Amino acid sequence: MLKNFIEQVKEITEHKPKAFSLITKWKECQNFIGKVKDKKPLFILVIGSTETALIPGISAAGQNPEKIKHTPSLDADFLLSREKGAKNSIPISPHGIPSPAIISKALIKLLELEINIIDTGAFFKPQCDHISLNMGAGKSITTGKALDPIKTDFLFQKGEKFGASLSSHPYVIIGECVPGGTTTALSVLCSLGINAFDLVSSSSPDGNNMWKNEVVKDALLNNPEAFTAIKKNPLKSIEFFGDTMQAFLCGFIKGAQKINLPVMLAGGSQMLAVYYLTKRVLEYSPHDTVVATTSWITNDKNAKTKKLAELCNAPLISSNISFAGSKHSGLRAYEEGHIKEGVGAGGLMVAADLYKNISMENITERIETSYSEVINSINTFKQHS
Repeated sequence: MLKNFIEQVKEITEHKPKAFSLITKWKECQNFIGKVKDKKPLFILVIGSTETALIPGISAAGQNPEKIKHTPSLDADFLLSREKGAKNSIPISPHGIPSPAIISKALIKLLELEINIIDTGAFFKPQCDHISLNMGAGKSITTGKALDPIKTDFLFQKGEKFGASLSSHPYVIIGECVPGGTTTALSVLCSLGINAFDLVSSSSPDGNNMWKNEVVKDALLNNPEAFTAIKKNPLKSIEFFGDTMQAFLCGFIKGAQKINLPVMLAGGSQMLAVYYLTKRVLEYSPHDTVVATTSWITNDKNAKTKKLAELCNAPLISSNISFAGSKHSGLRAYEEGHIKEGVGAGGLMVAADLYKNISMENITERIETSYSEVINSINTFKQHS
């Protein structure tokens, strides 16, 4: 306690800006930080796809539905690529903003982290080394049959086994790439009794809440039989209205609990949904498990992330990194509501401080450098193609 107090006083007197803020459940966040401070995490990226993302206007994780299908595998390949640039393969949003995988890769390299890629059901498999649990992409939530029961159980069990196998690591950071994932997060939360309408965030600057709400409401109203099954078994919410990443991570956290492995769920609304779902499945709040995201999510004017975290009773940490002064329009776009989060970016920003006490200035400098390399590579590729 005295040590923490001295550090807080020192920080104030030196006027050092804090790299992250504790948003909800401070005690749980502080306990987590105390256990992982100065320790090197394992980074895991879980990818998956659903036909929900192909509904026009739902996802901004690609310039069109066909490109959205490729986004998860491209993000995974980019993370593990040893090339400085990305040629022309990195996913681009409809507004021309490159994937947040650029941010994540810069921080993974800075922290020299080991990466595991888990494909839980992407339309296209990554070319890089990865663990494939892919039994096919999920259906649209509008069908009320998002995942086959066999696949849900398979992914949950594989997640549990994998989570229980990582005792050699002090903690894990888990990012995701599931286009349309905030919509499946909204549908799962609502099916579990959380009124999350207008609370979840989005990679679109306008939040597309009205359309997202309409799609989810139609899915819930057209499948009333789902609620009896979900009440008996919360995991059924994924079968009716979820995605493959949710099933795997729910099992993963259960496995991690068995070996007291701290878990940082690096993401926004999607990871809050995973946390709440796991809480309902376990029938207790997962210990040493937090959600960590970006300030662009927690400050999203079209969402209410803090309120959502409170409803989910989830410990939430937010990075304070800003791109307001960036020389790149693609990074400044985050301040305008584009992209906001993805591929574990927010959690990795927090980890840069926790693991190596890297300053906010050095974090943004490293991201700027990596971003320049990728953009230059893309431009060079275009000129010669």
